[in-house]
Amino acid sequence: MKNKDFSSVLEHLSRKHSAHQVFSDFLTLLVCAFSKGMQEEKYLHTINKYEKPDAYAFSEALGYLVNEMTGPYGDGLIDVLGRYFEQNISHGHNGQFFTPEHICELTARINLPSKPGGRIFDPCCGSGRMLLAMAKFDRNARFYGADIDHNCAMMTAINLCLNGMYGEVAWMDSLSNKFYGAWEIRPSIKGYPYLKAIQQFESFIYMRLPEEQKSVHPVQKELVFEF
Repeated sequence: MKNKDFSSVLEHLSRKHSAHQVFSDFLTLLVCAFSKGMQEEKYLHTINKYEKPDAYAFSEALGYLVNEMTGPYGDGLIDVLGRYFEQNISHGHNGQFFTPEHICELTARINLPSKPGGRIFDPCCGSGRMLLAMAKFDRNARFYGADIDHNCAMMTAINLCLNGMYGEVAWMDSLSNKFYGAWEIRPSIKGYPYLKAIQQFESFIYMRLPEEQKSVHPVQKELVFEF
C-alpha cells in the first residue's frame, strides 16, 4: 500500500472481512488493550479470528490512529474514528451522521460552564465529538457520554482515553434508561488513562428510580447536561 494511513490499513483488512466487522473488532481490541489486562480473554477471542499478518495490521492501524488524532501541532482531540465510521461504516444509516466538528466547537463555546473543571454529559454522544470539542476549552472537566450504539460507545471511550479525558461512557438507551454496559476512564498510578468496565450499580450516568436514590453516588447529582 502506498501513502498508508489509518483508513487505508482498515480498508486493506476489509478485503478479507467485512468493513463493519473489522472496525468493530478494532474497537473491541483497543478497549481490551486499554483495560490493564482485565479483558485478556475477550482480546484473544477477537484477535484469533485473524491470521498473523492481519493481526499485526491492527497494531499498525493503532499507530496511524494516534498520529492522526494528535494532529500536526500535537493538540489532539481530532475525531478520526468518527470520520471513518461515517464514511465507511454507517453511511448515514439510522441517521448516523455526526454533528460536523466546527458545529460541535460552536456548541461547546455556547455551553461553556460558568466554572472550569465541571462535569459535562452528552446523552447521545456518537463518537464523542461534542465532548472532544468541550475539552478544547476545559480539559480538566469530567466527561460523560452515553449512546445506544455499541460501536459509538466504544469510539467515545477510546477517544476520551487516548486524549487523557476522564469520566464515564455508557452503552445504553438514554430515553428508556436501558443499560447494557459502561466504562470508566481512570488515571493510572503511572499517569496514563485506562478503561475499567463497570456495572449498572456503579454507573454515574444510569438514572435511578426514586426508591433507588439512596444509593446514588454524589457525583451523579452534579452532572451538567450540556448537549
